[in-house]
Amino acid sequence: MISTKWFQGINSINEALDIRKKVITEELKLIENNISDIFDEFAFNAVVYDDENAVGTGRLLFKEGKYFIDNVCVLKEFRGRHYGDLIVRMLVRRAVNMGAEKTYTECKSSCTKMFVNIGFETVQSNESGINLMVMTGDVGGHCKH
Repeated sequence: MISTKWFQGINSINEALDIRKKVITEELKLIENNISDIFDEFAFNAVVYDDENAVGTGRLLFKEGKYFIDNVCVLKEFRGRHYGDLIVRMLVRRAVNMGAEKTYTECKSSCTKMFVNIGFETVQSNESGINLMVMTGDVGGHCKH
């Protein structure tokens, strides 16, 4: 059974941090140690569970006057089940419910397809392959199954 939970504040996001560590630090080797930052004090973290196992997470934060989605990751053995799609849709919906007209993300070019399928558009790309993407309004349609 698939279920989801919301967490806010650094003291309640151990499962999200564990997933970030496994994916971002150990698998992708993008960050050596610090998988948490000042934004975790107030950001919203969504966690997806497959049965009782925490398998994916993502974060919604407010910075520079904008709502940003980041740290979307799914454990390797659970990819291909559209959990990333579910996480992003949850985060966009939360942003809209909080008053966002637009939701942003910065992601590598290799990750843009999922965001485009949900309704994001690339507004800026840089030489290191990072894209600034934006979605106007709420998510429509259904998660992919």
